Amino acid sequence: MKKYFPVLILTYLIMACNTNTTTQQGDSLKVEPAQTPPPMVGNDADEHGCKASAGYRWSVLRNECIRIFEAGVRLDPVAKDLEQSLSAFVVKTDSSDQEIELFVPYDEQTIIVKKEATDKWKNDKYVLTKAKDTYSIEDANKKLLYKGMIEN
Repeated sequence: MKKYFPVLILTYLIMACNTNTTTQQGDSLKVEPAQTPPPMVGNDADEHGCKASAGYRWSVLRNECIRIFEAGVRLDPVAKDLEQSLSAFVVKTDSSDQEIELFVPYDEQTIIVKKEATDKWKNDKYVLTKAKDTYSIEDANKKLLYKGMIEN
């Protein structure tokens, strides 16, 4: 018995590691493959290689993955009909202020607004204005949506 004991242990371990499930249907046995494991956390790179689980988003203006909460200015929701826990972000390039990128909740793509006048940028959907140390975003109907202080 002693010389068969290691063989029995090894056989048990191999059977325990088997991930297939065996069920009996009538006179035959059916082997079903194991369920696929859940996706690995951090394995969520987008088409640009940005990992959303690490807080990275693709910046069209900067042409790189950025963390908008580090690279941008946070603007908190002002309008009552907006989700109050989701902020918008303003991201500028270091070289020019002719175009500014907006990261607005529920807009899947970033929004580029172009300079129209001193301290005013816009596109067909949003208007970004800067007054002293404050940015604000309005919609095309001049409804104030987001507002936030510029930190120096």
